[in-house]
This record gives sequence, C-alpha cells and structure tokens, in this order.
Amino acid sequence: MSRSLRLRGRVVPITALSSADRDAMWRVFRAYYADVTREAFEADLDEKDHVIVLRDSGDASLQGFSTLKVYDQKVEGRRVVAVFSGDTIVDEAYWGQSALHWTFLGFLARLKRRAPLTPVYWFLISKGYKTYLLLTRNFPEHWPRHDRPTSPFAKALLDVLATERYGDAYDPVRGVLSFPEPHGRLRQHVAPLAEDLLAQPDVRFFARANPRHAEGDELCCLGKVDLAFVLRGARRVLMRPLRRLWGRLPSLPSRAPEPERSLVTSDEIDVTASMH
Repeated sequence: MSRSLRLRGRVVPITALSSADRDAMWRVFRAYYADVTREAFEADLDEKDHVIVLRDSGDASLQGFSTLKVYDQKVEGRRVVAVFSGDTIVDEAYWGQSALHWTFLGFLARLKRRAPLTPVYWFLISKGYKTYLLLTRNFPEHWPRHDRPTSPFAKALLDVLATERYGDAYDPVRGVLSFPEPHGRLRQHVAPLAEDLLAQPDVRFFARANPRHAEGDELCCLGKVDLAFVLRGARRVLMRPLRRLWGRLPSLPSRAPEPERSLVTSDEIDVTASMH
C-alpha cells in the first residue's frame, strides 16, 4: 500500500516496540536534532513507560513519535500524577497535522478519568517556542505564563519534578535547565525565532524566560489536566465534523470559521525534551 501522507497515532508500551520501530524512530529523530547519539537515545527510550507512535495511514511506516513517563508524587502532603513528555519529533512531510495532538490529549484525559480526585499535570521542558505554545493553547491552567505569576504549589511541584529528574542542571530561581554540554539542540531550520513572532505575548515571554534556548537550555513547565481541560477537548472533538462540513458548503457566508488556535500545526515537531 502506498503512503497517504496522513498520520494515525497510537499509545503503546515501550516494551511493545520492535527493533524496526526503534530504528525508524532513531532515523526520524537524528534528522532534526544535533548533538545526539544512538546510545543516549536508546537509554532515554528504555527509561520511559509509553510512546505515542505516529504512522502513515497508508503504508503504516513510522513517521513520528513522542515518549511518555508517568510520575506519582507527593508534594506538600498532596498526591499528584505528572506525565513527562520525552523525545518527540514528526517528519517534516507530515507537519501541520493533529494526530499527535489528539493522541496525547486523549492519553491525558484517560489518565484523569482513572484518577478523578488526584491532580494530574503535564510536565514538559521546552527548548523551542512551539512546544511552549502547545502548552499555552491547550491548557487553561499552565505555568509559567506572561499574565500572572506561577502559583506556589505549581512552583513547588516543578521544583520537585525537575530536581528529581535533572539534579543540579535545574536552576529553581529561573526555572530553567542548563547543561554543561548540549543534550540535543534543535537544528537551526526546525524552530527559528523570527522577530515578527515576538509580537505574540506567549512567544515574547518564552524568549525572555529562556534566553539561551538556541544553545539548548530548557524551560520547565506545567499544564493542569482538570475539568476545564477535559471539557475543552470534548468540545473540539464534537466540533470537528461541523467544521469540516462548514468548509464544504460554498453557500455559507464568505467568512469561514476561525481555526482552532490550539490545534497542532508545525508545533508537533518540538513537543519537548531530547536525550534527557
């Protein structure tokens, strides 16, 4: 079967990956990241719990992925669950699609349904503004942000998660990870930060909070998976057929419905850390 150039996503345990899957993941990953090795890639993969596998819906070839690790923590006497996103990349031929977006958000929603009384968070680190926009456009409650300070509990949770995972590389004052040697920098063509983008408050905030992002520094972030998040996702799922219908009706007013700002476009290529 030939390639359709359309992606389908599925969450699978790391242990379910075949050697061919791992080879394909590495080929995609090394094309977009500098300062990476196969040995470090494999070690990082084995440390995770699940992976979102993105395949072409035609020939089933692997064209992208995102690794996931689930933490069960106690912070200030409160139990929380945090999902960490690891190595993530999508081949350029498939940029602009939302399979990764919906598969990941579905994973978070299912996790929340299984633990309705436990706070659930997305813990991510970002060396690129596109990752940060994925957070701000999908999570009503997220930190850090340009319009208000990080809440004390969110700051405490970030400090616990980042220190446990990265040790002295984490600066709790700035909320940024800095490594003595690069741990996987995005290649220059992947997510350049052009001047016109700085007109957006979220992008401007990211650039100010993580001024050394181009050198590989990572901004530590949280998104809360609460009722508002789940309802927003459900609304979008219900609206998708209507939006497609509107797009096929020439008799409708000339102004088409505005696209969902939260849907992943090229943001999919940079949904967080590499080689950590």
